[in-house]
Amino acid sequence: MPTSQPVLRYKQPEKRYDVIVIGAGLHGLAAAYNLARYHRVGRIAVLERRYIGFGGSGRNTEMIRANKRAHETLPFYKESLEMWDGLSAELEWNLMVQKKGLIALAHSDGELAVMRMLSDSQRRAGIKIDMLGPEEVKKMVPSLDVSDKPALPVAGAQFHPEGGTVHHDAALWGYAKAASRCGVDICAGVEVTGFYVEGGKVNGVRTNVGNIAAGKVHVAVGGYSSEIARMLGVKYPVVTIPMQVMTTEVMAPFLDYYVASPRLHWYTQQTLKGDLILGGQLDPWQSWNSSTTWQECSERVAFILEYFPDLAHARVVRSWSGLCDCTGDSAPVMGPSGIDGLSLDIAWGYYGFKSTPACGKYAAEYIATGKVPEKIRHFGLDRFYNRQRVREIII
Repeated sequence: MPTSQPVLRYKQPEKRYDVIVIGAGLHGLAAAYNLARYHRVGRIAVLERRYIGFGGSGRNTEMIRANKRAHETLPFYKESLEMWDGLSAELEWNLMVQKKGLIALAHSDGELAVMRMLSDSQRRAGIKIDMLGPEEVKKMVPSLDVSDKPALPVAGAQFHPEGGTVHHDAALWGYAKAASRCGVDICAGVEVTGFYVEGGKVNGVRTNVGNIAAGKVHVAVGGYSSEIARMLGVKYPVVTIPMQVMTTEVMAPFLDYYVASPRLHWYTQQTLKGDLILGGQLDPWQSWNSSTTWQECSERVAFILEYFPDLAHARVVRSWSGLCDCTGDSAPVMGPSGIDGLSLDIAWGYYGFKSTPACGKYAAEYIATGKVPEKIRHFGLDRFYNRQRVREIII
């Protein structure tokens, strides 16, 4: 009789590695996979205090897109969006990639003008973007109310045809299995409690199961990056803010696109299963609390029902919250930490999921070579001290 085999076996950490990656979310697993496969680093461990995907990687809305603002970030997100296309074959795991298209609504002439300005920058970076009128939006999304009934009627929209979704759990297991096949030790239940730093160089980490030596350590811990800073006795210009999401009961297919309102801070998409994922803005406070609130749920539903009144019968069946580590310029921190051998991949806000493929590629390149790749040159920690911040905004 056939016997079932586990998808992945966790390992107990050894006493020494060439590279330790802290965090078994998508970014940590992607970096480890790229290090093992493309840079031939032999001894790699990914340390995770809970289980793979416990943090933001398992608590997101699956959106992928490249319609960003700053010239420093557009090439990076464009490459990451393109990389998703071939990852299912490369990782030998179906990631359920859907380039369904993203429609971002505008509610005034001023918003349309801003979207046109952003679209010009995005097109110059090679990103596909179109501007739509209300009638064109209605043809694409028949259930959307583009009349004057909503308090803020739809004045037009920006359409990003290559935007879409990737199933977050599929992406996690795809990277985890591929990294494991390449010889990476994925160690769950191993919590980093401190670092060994001597003469300005990291030599390993302290954990709840003992000390582990390493030539290099890579930090990819999502919303907990300030905890890493505390262990090191430094401060990063990063704050952690929760963001709440909810999902409805399963219903017949009716929504072919990802639809969002940047002004009103809501977005929704219908998954392959048939439920709707409903998201909103960041909570208005700093916290590590991953609970959800009735206030956020009711406000988000009220906004969405103005534009999708036929959803009044739908039931919200589940809600959850994820932690977003954010910088003042809404751009991430990648590369050197100021400590030799310790590299950073932090502060992605709620953009971390969509950036996974490029993050894994360039984090691994920096760890392996010690040279900061051009695509992440503007993401350095030093930009906050030399007045070179990235001019990004949250949209």
